[in-house]
Amino acid sequence: MESTESDDVAVDRLVAALGALGEDAARRGNGIDELGGPAAHRAWLASALLGAVQAEAMAADRAPLNRDARYAIWQRQLDAAGVAQVELIRWQVRRACAPLPAMAAEQATDPIPLAAGQAAEGLQALLSVMVATQGAIAAGDVPRLAGQAAKLREARKVLRAAVDNTELLLELLGSVDI
Repeated sequence: MESTESDDVAVDRLVAALGALGEDAARRGNGIDELGGPAAHRAWLASALLGAVQAEAMAADRAPLNRDARYAIWQRQLDAAGVAQVELIRWQVRRACAPLPAMAAEQATDPIPLAAGQAAEGLQALLSVMVATQGAIAAGDVPRLAGQAAKLREARKVLRAAVDNTELLLELLGSVDI
């Protein structure tokens, strides 16, 4: 896959942004080009930048701020993304929760990673329905709402499984008088 000028410009911008945050951004990730060429390289750099920015945001979130200030800051993040708020939140949840199924598989006997993965899956399903039905209740758009019934049922099923796994651990703890 050939690199386009816009890819090169995006890569240069990402490298510069990483440098501005004090990150050592090698122009190439180890073997990343073999995984998907310029698109993978750009995604790798964007993910590195996202991680660096998230570390800065986590540090900033430790500041004692009142509720209005914190809301204004979060709103600024949503505005800066330039996409619909619910869509950004859905993407953030999906990205943040992506490692949970692998963690659950690695810790097959631990119900907490499994419950966390299931809860994340349920939340993602609910956010998907939220995106698909935004404004439908106010508009009385029953067909659009009804079209999401299967997704709602699946969300309920997976969220119940998360609760069941949480109950399992509580029962285990109860058996040892905790």
